[in-house]
Amino acid sequence: MAAVNRTDEEENGELEDLEKEISELRSRKVTLFQELASVDQREREYADKKHRLRAEKHDREKQKQTAERLIEVQSAAILLKSENVKLSDTISKLNRSLDEATKYSTVQKLRIAELENRVTVMERDLSLANAALQQRYEDDTGTVSELQKQLHETRKLLNKTTEELSGTRQRLSEVQERLTVAKQVTAATQQRELQDSGNSDELQLELTPQHQSTTRTGDVVISYYHFYSASA
Repeated sequence: MAAVNRTDEEENGELEDLEKEISELRSRKVTLFQELASVDQREREYADKKHRLRAEKHDREKQKQTAERLIEVQSAAILLKSENVKLSDTISKLNRSLDEATKYSTVQKLRIAELENRVTVMERDLSLANAALQQRYEDDTGTVSELQKQLHETRKLLNKTTEELSGTRQRLSEVQERLTVAKQVTAATQQRELQDSGNSDELQLELTPQHQSTTRTGDVVISYYHFYSASA
């Protein structure tokens, strides 16, 4: 009943107090919204800065990796050029060895032809001596003895020449085998040189921006060259 008996002045005072409280609450809400908007803005700025820093760090790491890769590629290119120079020298030496082997083979063929001609002549002389021996055997004992001696000497010379011819043929066969192997090795090394040249072109492409991720060749040739030099 006391509330009912409140005066207008009291009610008005209470209403004014409520309006004031509501106004203060609204002001605080506006302030809070402004602070929240400021916080959101700072959060976005920090997030952008964090993303930018991460991107810069990633770029630096990528640039470092690229520089390291570039150094590796340049080192590999230098090593490849050095190996190509050594391989070219080895091929030049091997070509000279092939030329010498070819010349030696030609000389050996001429020698064999000469020996074969000598054998033919000796066989003919032996045949003539046998015929003469048979013809004069009954008439001249001294002549027969001399012819027999000549025949013996001729046979000895023929056997010696035949052995020399056999040895020469064997040496020629070995030279021809070496020549064949040398030609095969030369072809292989030239193929390897072409392959290395292709690898060198790929390495050069890796030196450009946006490069991508990427073998000892002269050992066989050098081993053969040492073998051939030791055998010659």
